[in-house]
Amino acid sequence: MTAASLDTQPLVHSYGLCERVSPDWFAEPLNVISNLGFLIVACLIYREYKSHPDLRGQWIWDVRALTFLIFFIGISSITFHSFPSRLTEMMDVIPIVTFIILFFLSIIVRIGKTNWFQTLICFLAFLGTTHMLVTQFPNAMNDSIGYLSSMMALIMIAVHLHISRRPSSHQFLLAALVGVVSLFFRAVDNDVCEQWPFGTHFLWHTLNAVLLFILMKQVIRNVNREARIERMKRAGLT
Repeated sequence: MTAASLDTQPLVHSYGLCERVSPDWFAEPLNVISNLGFLIVACLIYREYKSHPDLRGQWIWDVRALTFLIFFIGISSITFHSFPSRLTEMMDVIPIVTFIILFFLSIIVRIGKTNWFQTLICFLAFLGTTHMLVTQFPNAMNDSIGYLSSMMALIMIAVHLHISRRPSSHQFLLAALVGVVSLFFRAVDNDVCEQWPFGTHFLWHTLNAVLLFILMKQVIRNVNREARIERMKRAGLT
């Protein structure tokens, strides 16, 4: 799809972005630039788990996959906000959904310590809640309703960890707060166009990058602790 084939008015309506007012490839500078946060976070997380000796040779495929997905989310979102089309929109959505599903499964197994039956029940409840919200309230919250169940799940995980007096509970509570604020900025993007023509969608990107950094740091912290305990057991130190 060429820039000339994009009609400005349907484009703004179709993609619901306050910042885009022309079909130009750099019509959303803040939305594009803010996605660099995902690339930075992916690199920081990669360096983080590479810096732990106890993780060398460990089976942490989910951590590696999630790190790759964060990087790919940044690339896909930059592409979509530069060249919006149905194809690039799908390229933007698919890695996000994949990340949410994989992270949800990883976090409840690694940190929630659930067995596979409990994991299945939690996952089906998560999918069911998401489906109900999307079908019952389509296009609500500026098409952000699909992310609401993720924020609800994050809040529930944070509360569970707090009740269980887990050391990571404070970081998850912080992540939940950042997530709620980021969702708010996505939802009000079109509502603030008259007061702020750039909109607030770029803050959704920025805060989401911060959110992912906090969450992934906690996953790596947990994985590294488990690996260290295992190493000490093999060495007869526990």
